[in-house]
Amino acid sequence: MSDEAIELLVNGKKYGGWKTARVTRSIEALCGSFSLSVSERWSGQNQSWPINEDDECTVSIDGSPVITGYVGKVSPSFDASGHGITIEGRDKACDVVDCSAQLGAWQFSNVDLLSLAQKICRPYGVTVSLQSGLVSSGLSIPKKYSIDPGDTAATALENLCKVAGLLRHSDGLGGIVLTRSGVEPVATVLTEGQNILSGSATFDATGRFRTYEVAGSHKGRDDLSGETAAGVKGTATDLGARAGRVRIIRPDNNTTAALAKARAEWEAANGAAQGQSAAIVVKGWTESPFGPWPINRLVRVKSPTLRINGQMLIAGVTLTRDIDSGTLTTLDLRDPRAFTPDPTIAKPGGNNYWREIERGV
Repeated sequence: MSDEAIELLVNGKKYGGWKTARVTRSIEALCGSFSLSVSERWSGQNQSWPINEDDECTVSIDGSPVITGYVGKVSPSFDASGHGITIEGRDKACDVVDCSAQLGAWQFSNVDLLSLAQKICRPYGVTVSLQSGLVSSGLSIPKKYSIDPGDTAATALENLCKVAGLLRHSDGLGGIVLTRSGVEPVATVLTEGQNILSGSATFDATGRFRTYEVAGSHKGRDDLSGETAAGVKGTATDLGARAGRVRIIRPDNNTTAALAKARAEWEAANGAAQGQSAAIVVKGWTESPFGPWPINRLVRVKSPTLRINGQMLIAGVTLTRDIDSGTLTTLDLRDPRAFTPDPTIAKPGGNNYWREIERGV
């Protein structure tokens, strides 16, 4: 096994001696999680220390915290050969996932996006920050914005992020980061035959279409009326998809020709990107010497067998340890363009990242 140490800190005491360990973080899951199987009496200790559900805890790898949150489930067990405990938990963003939004007022006018996101998460002691480089004043939401009283805090936050074209994920340490698809690379290059233990890839055509058509309408005004307002349309073509496959999208809200075009291009690029993913297993938990493998960062992959030679986005990491396999990291890799935000509010136009996608009118 790797020498990397994993520790659980509960009530000021550190616990080790794991039989198995699993820590998972993802940009698609608002909170990280862990599962640790341990002996009830830890090596070097003279007494059994109680760990209870809802205890605050921190999971660290080589002294670097990766999950700060709460014990969710404690499962003691025994048999003829001994006894043990499995501890499961999630980071502090779990309350945002599970609990209802507590806002008092549900209608907001001229509100700042970051301020509203912080208001949504504040009752649960979860901080919200913007990714470095993003400016709150440049993230537009409607002047009048409403939240459904029955929504969970996570749903309210997700809907808010959608209209601003943002991703949201936990930092693992008690906060939530509002971000976009990562552009910073890690130092490690994953190379088949060198540091990749195993891998698999999926190339899926079922979500791709040759023609994307966004058909909507716009509220009439003096300079926009009749057929022009009622028949707003934008198209894009994915030449990598089989001919004859068509998808028609009708926006939920009013749209313009420019926004319809941008939405069609996004649907085409996103459909192509979502069909390309990989899972790669590497030894150890750390991207040495930089600490545990991060999420929302780019990594260069060279794997002829998987037909990948380029940058992939680390969408998720799963750190595991068991007696048979040792200490491993499974990297959930996606095409970075799969997380390009839906241009609901974004300025029309933008980049067309895919060479095989033609812009429509």
